[in-house]
Formats: sequence, C-alpha cells, structure tokens
Amino acid sequence: MRPLPLSRIRITDTFWSRWQRIVVESSLPAQLEQLESTRRLANFRIASGKEQGEHVGIYFNDSDVYKWLEACAYGLAVHSNEKLKSQVDTVIETVIAAQEPSGYLDTFFQIKHPDLKFKNLVAMHEMYCMGHMIEAGVALFECLGDRRMLDASIRVADHLLSIFGEGKRRGYCGHEEIELALVKLANTTGQERYRELARFMVEERGKRPTVFEQELDDPVALSLSPWSKNMMTKHGEYSGEYCQDHAPVREHTQVVGHAVRGMYLYTAVADLIDGKGDVDMETALERMWENLTQRRMYITGGIGPSASNEGFTADYDLPNLTAYAETCAACGLIFWGQKMLEMTGNGEYGDVLERALYNGAISGISLDGTRYFYDNPLESRGTHARVPWFHCACCPPNIARLIGNLASFVASEADADFYIHQYSGFEAQTTLNGVPVTIRAESQFPWNGTYRLSIEPERPVQFALRFRLPDWSEDISAEVPGAEEEAEYDSGYAVFDRVWKPGDTLVIDLGIEPRWIESNVAVRDDLGRIALTRGPLVYCAESVDAAFDPQLFVADPNADVTEQWEPDLEGMISVTVSGVKEIEQPDEPLYVPFGTAEMQEVQAKFIPYYAWANRGASAMAVWVRY
Repeated sequence: MRPLPLSRIRITDTFWSRWQRIVVESSLPAQLEQLESTRRLANFRIASGKEQGEHVGIYFNDSDVYKWLEACAYGLAVHSNEKLKSQVDTVIETVIAAQEPSGYLDTFFQIKHPDLKFKNLVAMHEMYCMGHMIEAGVALFECLGDRRMLDASIRVADHLLSIFGEGKRRGYCGHEEIELALVKLANTTGQERYRELARFMVEERGKRPTVFEQELDDPVALSLSPWSKNMMTKHGEYSGEYCQDHAPVREHTQVVGHAVRGMYLYTAVADLIDGKGDVDMETALERMWENLTQRRMYITGGIGPSASNEGFTADYDLPNLTAYAETCAACGLIFWGQKMLEMTGNGEYGDVLERALYNGAISGISLDGTRYFYDNPLESRGTHARVPWFHCACCPPNIARLIGNLASFVASEADADFYIHQYSGFEAQTTLNGVPVTIRAESQFPWNGTYRLSIEPERPVQFALRFRLPDWSEDISAEVPGAEEEAEYDSGYAVFDRVWKPGDTLVIDLGIEPRWIESNVAVRDDLGRIALTRGPLVYCAESVDAAFDPQLFVADPNADVTEQWEPDLEGMISVTVSGVKEIEQPDEPLYVPFGTAEMQEVQAKFIPYYAWANRGASAMAVWVRY
C-alpha cells in the first residue's frame, strides 16, 4: 500500500480540519516569531556572513527551523496563506545561503568549531539536523513544487556520501533521523545511493567496537560533550542503550534508551525492509513493537516514562504523576506505526497509531495552537502548565508537521485496494484497477461513530475497500445499499470487495460508547484505579470542572454515565461520572484509624485528555480510584 500525496487527499471533517487551520493561522506564525527572537534564524545569517555575531542556543537548533519549514509545506498544501508563503521564501533563502560549497550545513560547527566537523557523532547531532533539512526539502518539493531546499538537501546528502558508507568511514548519528530522511530522499529522487547509505548506517549501528565507543576515548571528541560518557555507560562500562547502540538492530529485543531516537530508527528500518523479504529484521521490529505496546506504553499512547534519559526504563514502569511521555515521542510512535502498517497490512498498528494521535500527541499542543507541553503526565497536582516555547524546542514544530501531514496517515492506496486506517472525513482522488475514483468520507469522528463513504468511479470497477476495525469498538455494523454480501475480514480490516458504481455509498457505525478500562496488575501505579475512554479518546478528570482534586474522587464504574455536548474547549463531548469523594480535613491528625474518613456523594465531569490544562493549570487524573 502507498500513502496518497497531499495533492490527492484533503481532510474535511470539523475535528481535524480545525486543527490544520489553527496550525497555519496561529501555530506557524507564532513559531516563526520564536525562531527569530531566539536567534535560531540569526545563526544561519551569521554562518552565511550576512550578519556578525556568535552562535546562540543549543547546537541542534537548526533542526527546529527545518521542522518549521516542513510543517509549512504541509500547511500551505491545504490552506493558502500568502503571508506565510512569503515568510517561507525568506527562510529558505536564509538557510541555503549558509550552505558551504561542499554541501555541509550546520551553523553550530560553521560558527564555533569549523575544524571539528563530524568529530563527535555520538552527541552533536550534525546528521540529525541534516536529516530534518532533507525532510523539509522533500516536503517543500512534493507539496509546493519548490526545488530550492530539495537541491540543497541533495548537496548535503552527497556530502555525507563522500565521507561515510561502504568502503569509507564508519559512522552514524547518535540521534537517529538521517536514516529515515535518506530513504525519503531516495524515494523522491529515484537515487538508490541515498537508500544504501541509510541501510549502511542501520546495519553498522551496534556492531562492536562501535563508532561511539571509539569517540568516548577521544579527548577531542569528548571535549564537545563531556556529559555523553555518562549517558552511554552503565556501571563504568559502555552500554550504548541511550542511542540504541547496545547491539545490532537485528538483535534488539526491547525498546531501550531515548524514546524519540528509537522511534526514528525503527521508522527507517521498517521503510528500508518493506517488501525486501528480510525476515530477521521484520521479526526484530515486531518483537520490539510488542514489547513497547504491551509493556512500555501508556494508555494515551505516550511512551518513555523517564525524564533522566527522555525514554524507557523497565517493563510496566508507567508512573502517572512523573510520566515524561514526550510529545515528540508520541509523534515518533505514529511515524513508526504507519510504516509497520504499510509494511504488514495489520490493523493492530493502526490501533496504536490512533491511540497516540488522539491522545498522547495532540495533548502536546493547546487548542489555540500557541502553547505546548514537552512532557505529558497522566496526573497533575496543578503544577503543569502549557508554555509558548522551550529552550529545547523540538516539540512545537514536530506536532505542527504531524497535524499538517495528517492525511498521509488516514488512507492508503494499492492497485486494487483502498485502505481506510483512520476515521476522519476526507476527499481523495485515486486510481484503482486502472479507473480514476473519487472517494469522499463524511465523519463527525471522534464524537460520532457513523461514517459515510461515497464512491464515484469514472465507470464501474471492481476493487476492495478496506476499513480498519478499531480495537475499542465492540459493536460495528455496516451497510452497502443494494448489496447483500457481507464483509470479509483480513488482518483487522473489514473488506468490501465488489464492483463499485458511480453513486454507491457505504455506511459504517462504529458504536462509540464510554468504557472503563483497567491496567495489567504489573503496572503497580494503576492498582485500584480505572480509566475512562470513549471511542479512541482517553478521558481525564480536571479540578477546574469538579471544584475538587480528582485524586479525592472514587468512581462508581457500575453507575450510569451521562454524555453531553459542550461548546467549551472548541466543542467536545464530556462524560459525567457518579461516585464519592473524600472530604478533606486539614485540622485532623496526620493519621487516623481506618474507616473514619468522611465521604460525600458527588459527580465528576471527565473531558478528553488532549484538552486538559487549556483553562490554566489544574489538578488532573486519568486513572481514578474505584
């Protein structure tokens, strides 16, 4: 299966089209102001000689500019905005003016350490930044037909090829990203040499002695990042887990280390082996996916519980209050999940993608598109607040590019099949069995489970419509007017394979209902607690609605719940739950005999997790007592 280019599919439902509009109208202009005020763009002007000064900020700040450009490419593909287009033009010219004749571009090294390029691959993110540059170049070309950044990306990739690869220098980046970008560049240009460089980097990673081991013994390399020796060692010996360098990828058994890095690496691997019959690597990816989703993933699709390594710890270690669950990590999980879905056709990958998309990813951006979370806890005592920017600002442009490119995750095409992975409304043009077909989906998802599809082929044609069956739905029904055949089922998809005629429709009802969920008892932090879901959405209780902290609430899972449409928070369905709350008694002793606590019957309103903290900081809980 293949994703549809944005020129042939657009999102039409009210939920996601609002998000896409907000990103173009609010998020991207505000992010550009931050890129300028924090001197990320000034670094390019200094590197090109157009401005005097020193490098400002973190050594990988170039990547934020590239992700912003990529997000703009997707946004402008679906929303015309002349002012933003003009700003994009200016930023592109600013970037490419800083590129050296060799193709090298990294403002930190060009300004501060011109003699130390590629001396420290483990920590200094040169190829990470170049990877995001390539992704921006590909997106600007494919979405807007603009070759300027693509040509610059080709030059930077050719520069890497002149240094690294088979028979040349062993090397790969401590922060994975270049691998998946090189695959995209190969797909766009048709030049297989870029894919082969990505394959080389993937296969070399983790082989002993590793590239990073050697760097950590080099005083010059270590002088650039003294902290890296700590991150890459355990008990005084080299480990490499932080950068997924602990073993060759084929031997990986668990997701370890920095979560975002791991997701980007495995996304590239899935793309590289798709259709190649590499059973060993496929098995390794499936093994790690199972470990991640069955033992190391939050109910929200958030991943990476630990702030100390921005990543993974141990199976079932999923604390709520201190959950890190970086926004970028949820984005990375979505990228990897989509590649696994395309490679296998297994709808289970789409289930996880949906969970991360509607919860752990968009929780990272405010409803007005101008404030963000870096980490996404599942519980708060009222101290967690959204902010306009970060010193390390990887998350704001990352969530912007994800939302802009959403249509790529919604549907896919094959020669005689059309896959619907996510239930947003859309309009798509495709060709199936040689016949041009327009497909329109009407949806009020995620609030309503009725999904109506209109099929308009130029002439009658046989093909299969494949609908992912969500893991949360227990009562799915489908109707094809004028047809008696029932759907077949294949790898988590309902398959309607028939001759489709102009004017045909298909209606699916997904049966969205509130449902209580409990966790595996091995997740000790969730013992005695339950979580409320409704369709793909995870819900939470917030003190701003209940006038008491949700930590005091004890839900009655057997009581009826009430759903209500709320115009607040950009429109959403809230769920009111009955239960009791403990009455706080601050004047009482610190400890009292069991059974003496006073309880009060109350109702608590639950809202979608993605919408919390949009009315200021407040106490919040996803998992509540029962």
